[in-house]
Amino acid sequence: MRSCCSGQRIGILRRTSKCSTANFVSRSNKRPFTHATISHPRLSKFFLPLGSVTSAAGERESTTDLLIRAGFIRKSSAGIYSLLPLGIFVQRKLAAIIHRNMYMAGASEVSLPSLLSPTAWKTTGRWENTELYKLKDSSDAEFCLAPTHEEEITSLVSREVTSFRQLPLRLYQIGRKYRDEMRPRGGMLRGREFLMMDLYSFDTTTEAALSTYEEIKVAYRSIFDTIGIRYAVSEADSGSIGGDLSHEFHFITPVGEDTLITCDSCDYTANVEVAESYPSGEHIYDPDNVAVKYGLTTDSTLLVIYYPPDRFVNENLIKKELPLYDPSVRNPVSEFQRNGDPMLQRIIRIFDERVSEKSSLPDLPVSINIGNISTLRFPCVEVAPQSHPNELCPHCEEGTLLASRAVEVGHTFYLSTKYSAALKAHFTAEDGTKKPIQMGCYGIGVSRIISAVAEVTRDHYGLSWPVAICPFEVVIVTKPKSDKIDDLAIKLYQDLRKAGCEAVIDDRDDKSFGWKLSDSKFLGFPVSVVVGNNYLNDGRVDVECRRTGQSTICSPEQVADTVASILHIEKTTQRSSGP
Repeated sequence: MRSCCSGQRIGILRRTSKCSTANFVSRSNKRPFTHATISHPRLSKFFLPLGSVTSAAGERESTTDLLIRAGFIRKSSAGIYSLLPLGIFVQRKLAAIIHRNMYMAGASEVSLPSLLSPTAWKTTGRWENTELYKLKDSSDAEFCLAPTHEEEITSLVSREVTSFRQLPLRLYQIGRKYRDEMRPRGGMLRGREFLMMDLYSFDTTTEAALSTYEEIKVAYRSIFDTIGIRYAVSEADSGSIGGDLSHEFHFITPVGEDTLITCDSCDYTANVEVAESYPSGEHIYDPDNVAVKYGLTTDSTLLVIYYPPDRFVNENLIKKELPLYDPSVRNPVSEFQRNGDPMLQRIIRIFDERVSEKSSLPDLPVSINIGNISTLRFPCVEVAPQSHPNELCPHCEEGTLLASRAVEVGHTFYLSTKYSAALKAHFTAEDGTKKPIQMGCYGIGVSRIISAVAEVTRDHYGLSWPVAICPFEVVIVTKPKSDKIDDLAIKLYQDLRKAGCEAVIDDRDDKSFGWKLSDSKFLGFPVSVVVGNNYLNDGRVDVECRRTGQSTICSPEQVADTVASILHIEKTTQRSSGP
């Protein structure tokens, strides 16, 4: 008999004989799951309430409402959700995939507090972040609920690591985060409380840190390959986390908040926030119609930016080329005039690639020594394939750029010494000198992935989970109130279990047979084994694949092999949006 057991899957229904719940250990992941000791799991024994959600007439039901109706989650308040048993099963399987890959990447698990002191946050300048939940205790001491843990983990490492011999170091956790989202939306896609995996790396040199960064990207690819949903890896902006190198992992879906720019001829993919493009052919803009924008750097250099009047300057691209650029300065020209000796002041003229230096340009806003004026040329406007099509890829300079919506499910950052320098996380190098530790941080939105996968794989029947994170691989749907069928269901369950498959029996006698058949599709189990009238009439059962809808009629003795074959195909199928 062919086994459907996989080294990349936890066994949520397996237990060794004569073992207690406390002694149960998953065969593949060596992690305890107490619900796995159920001898014959039945949906009638699960807390599986039906959700009642009303959608506006003619509107597509949101995935959040779908998960509520299916009994996976419940809404507590805006941006805050409870996970019910089926949702917990999905979350635990997802966590097990992450744990396994973090272990393979040489990371050690920690658990950091959710209630954080403001000291380190004030040192790094992030205490005034508007998304922080702040509170005071009975002695009037301030705290915040952790939105992320860069400050906390760096402070911890600064107290424990003193020598190069203790590095490299990789620490991770899966824990709750809290952010005061002004407009929580998309259910668990953007909530105020969420579950996240965050990994932090510590190295002695820039080269070692960048090598670690690439290793973790490989581990991320393994995680998302195992989940089984097609994903994109894009260049990204580091945002408030900081650092000068970052990538995002996305699921492509029309409901995503992010826009990805991709090339149709090479592997270039970037978030629109940092995407670049070049004009095709000759400059097509009127040379006498040029827009200008001013900026200021932290060393008081005035930036004069020339760009097409029907485009918008992308400040991230300016900062990429000129890291000292400060976009927060509201009146750059006035600030420039107030600071310093005019003979020593500098101006940098920046020409977007679509603007010619021979264009009729506005006069400079200040008089300055011509020797203090320099010129740069690079793409510095936003990429907009819909309104400005046929622009060229910055990598291959041949392909056309396309835009698609996506939801971010993972992010990697190279931090350099942003946090270690501020929080004095130093080590003694081989030559005896003190140096700040080189850092990276890496996040995966665990609760966000649950909602994102549900969104990407849903169809008109309901949910459709990939095998790697489904609550159960197989549901045995029985015709109610038949002892003969119930006996066969138990026998089929035992056969499937011996084959290494995770099954559950839908024995809910208060529901009609037709309702249960529909619900098996709605809940999204990868395979359904239907024991109904066919079995009573001629001794055969139906085995149906949820994703393809293909059904196979076979004898009870053939069920385990048939299911194993379907699951083998499903595990190796990378799924995209839709059925």
